[in-house]
Amino acid sequence: MAGKQYVRLRPLTQKDLEAMAAWDGDEEIRFLLGLHLEEKERTYRQHCETLLGTPANRLWAIEVTPDRFIGEVELSQITWRTKEAELKICIGDPGFRGQGLGGRAIEAVLAIAFNELKLKRVYLRVYHYNRRAIRCYLRCGFKKEAVLRNRRRFSGQNYDVYLMYIDRDTYTRKTGGQEMAGRHSTSNWLTSLPGGGYNR
Repeated sequence: MAGKQYVRLRPLTQKDLEAMAAWDGDEEIRFLLGLHLEEKERTYRQHCETLLGTPANRLWAIEVTPDRFIGEVELSQITWRTKEAELKICIGDPGFRGQGLGGRAIEAVLAIAFNELKLKRVYLRVYHYNRRAIRCYLRCGFKKEAVLRNRRRFSGQNYDVYLMYIDRDTYTRKTGGQEMAGRHSTSNWLTSLPGGGYNR
């Protein structure tokens, strides 16, 4: 896409779940997220439907102007006692992958996590073969914490899972904290994407 692009986050709705049904048939999504429909596991839509509206989970739709729904990002399993949560993201529309939009959505969610929810740590899990996502996470400030060997079986093969995290101190050093808070506040959650960006 030419020119400046925008990423907008808004709360995920039941209507969005209907649009997400098409994502479950996407081979790339199934491979990158480990969805094996033949094993009768939950689809991505069912995963989001289960979490929607529960107090320990926050789900956002990712939109690009003009109001086109392209993906979903979430903070799930929020533990208020330890102040941590798991981040998950999916760019469901194949026409918008690899343009840095996922990275911009992650930046916005991290601002919410650390500046508004006052979390201390955000972690994620990613398959070792999802190199594009790993590069994105590293650029957003995540660090590799552990490798879970042969943790996931998919299509007859075992795969390693990387556990990655970012803490509040790392986020503050990377972003300057207050500067990013104003830019990505939920009261002003329209964020611009300059040329380039993350490969996610």
